[in-house]
Amino acid sequence: MEFNQAIKMRNNLRDSHVIMAYNGMVSDELMVTLAELLKNRLIAHDDPKRSKLIFSVFMEGVQNLIWHGSIHDDKSGMILITDHGGVITIMCGNRIAKDQTKDLRARLQQIEGADKDTIRQLYREGMSKADGHEGPGSGLGLLEIARRSSEPIRYSFEEIDDHSVDFIIAATI
Repeated sequence: MEFNQAIKMRNNLRDSHVIMAYNGMVSDELMVTLAELLKNRLIAHDDPKRSKLIFSVFMEGVQNLIWHGSIHDDKSGMILITDHGGVITIMCGNRIAKDQTKDLRARLQQIEGADKDTIRQLYREGMSKADGHEGPGSGLGLLEIARRSSEPIRYSFEEIDDHSVDFIIAATI
């Protein structure tokens, strides 16, 4: 990358109010490191109750990247956090297999059209079905993100080729 490209990228990040950006391999160790950085920033700039919401959404988003990682061996993902006038948006994305998108789209459409009471009810139902199961496949991560968001979650599926799709989800607090 040339210096002028790096300067443009930095200016674009600044203009977009990005406070944290990461693109690359996502692991438990990275999650812990980024979580610590975010926690320190929140302690300095936000009230404790709201900080917990932000932190919880961040952790769910990054865990989704780890557990439902890329179709590629490098498990790469993207994490972007913006702060625009006190409104925090957390975006997480990764490349997934195209054949995995049908169920995910259906689940997101169900959540997208739901009010907070419906989301709480779906979460309770999911908890009772989970039977103590946590981790991949529990199906509660998206509901947890939606429960804690102050606005409806947003998402995008961008087709890359015949076999893969870039999936990005955004939550605002």
